[in-house]
Amino acid sequence: MVFFTGLPASGKSFLLRQHISISVSLGRRVHIMRWDTGLAAFQTENILAKYPDVSDGTHPLIRKAAGLWGRRALARWLAETTDPTDMIVGEVPIIGNRFSEFIQAQPDQVEPALASEETTFIYPVPTMSLRANLEAIRRSTFANPKHPDEARDAPPSTMELAWRLTCTKAAELGLISEADSHSPYEEMIYVRFFEHLLQHRNAIRIGVDSIFSNAGSAHDLGASILELNASSDEVRCVVAEVEATFTVEEATRDVENWYRV
Repeated sequence: MVFFTGLPASGKSFLLRQHISISVSLGRRVHIMRWDTGLAAFQTENILAKYPDVSDGTHPLIRKAAGLWGRRALARWLAETTDPTDMIVGEVPIIGNRFSEFIQAQPDQVEPALASEETTFIYPVPTMSLRANLEAIRRSTFANPKHPDEARDAPPSTMELAWRLTCTKAAELGLISEADSHSPYEEMIYVRFFEHLLQHRNAIRIGVDSIFSNAGSAHDLGASILELNASSDEVRCVVAEVEATFTVEEATRDVENWYRV
């Protein structure tokens, strides 16, 4: 399993696309798992009427349910997959409790696989100047999407919120000074925070300093792949389980602690 994680507008989707292309060319059968498309199964009219979006995005109870489903879906995939050419390539944003369950050490059947050397979490770290270019590209593609999945990308407001959360939570954990908590994008802050988040996982940092021109949409996967998504029955069951386990207030507090691993 290979998961790409990191800030919005850092190059995750592009690297995921390239990794899939290489893997398919080497004869691997690729399954993908992405937060945006996984979450979409939980954003039904009925669920959203009960748990509407909040100021920082999706309602905490839905985020909690989607994360619980995601971790169990990985366990089921591992149990059912016997062909050694099969692999999962995923996009796991983490920040703000977006599949952050994947990096938390939990006493369940998928934890040994998530913590093993056979599973890798990769996070791209763009230079400061490149980050500014990526942010500008994200604003452009979000305003004028050329691929359906670009409309589901984190909007500019979420992109900015993710960086503020990175700084404030890094300061709260003592990884940076309080003075640095209001800093504009800085590689050192990003790296220290993700080293903390991925301390229980086999993690690789990739420095990014170039943009590939004429590469097309990062979401244009161009390969025959299978995507893990929740069925309507799975959505109904996992939402009911979260509702039975947590009050909305408890789910909100739990989600707010997404960075404590």
